[in-house]
Amino acid sequence: MARKLISEFGDCDYVVVPSGSCSGMIKTHYAELLSDVPADKTKAEWLAARTWELTDFLVNVAGLDKIDARFEGSITYHDSCAGLREMGVKSQPRQLLAKVEGLTIREMGGAEECCGFGGTFAIKYGDISARLADLKCDDVTKSEADAVVLGDLGCMLNIEGRLRRRGDERTKVLHVAEVLAGLSGEEVG
Repeated sequence: MARKLISEFGDCDYVVVPSGSCSGMIKTHYAELLSDVPADKTKAEWLAARTWELTDFLVNVAGLDKIDARFEGSITYHDSCAGLREMGVKSQPRQLLAKVEGLTIREMGGAEECCGFGGTFAIKYGDISARLADLKCDDVTKSEADAVVLGDLGCMLNIEGRLRRRGDERTKVLHVAEVLAGLSGEEVG
């Protein structure tokens, strides 16, 4: 799959990925994964240099300084493990979200702590994963934000699933791209 992705995107100036774990895989792990074939490793390194997580690209490459969006309410932001540790994404989403009219950011305690998803981790270590998800949901709830916003699809599924199983139907779970596009979570019924 890595070789296929590299061939599909091999002529792009930029690869912009809306999920920290997916961009982290390309940027951090593909070269190692393909190290047995030097030509493939070189292609992986070439693509890694052109791969960006969405908010990092918008801030540091596109230099986006205005967001034409509105969000009535408050959000808290969850830093995904891969986005934070592999891609260096921390301030970028917050910088962009701060430009959204009407939006208030309420930082949760433990914003950088794992939500328990971690790909197969959630399957292999279900009890530990559920406990981490509960701790994350506790932090989301304590923030009293209207929505938790994230930049990783796995975290998004895990946190929303846990919130709903706990009976929280109020807190919206939104991808940062949705908020930047002016969506509030009310569009899907």
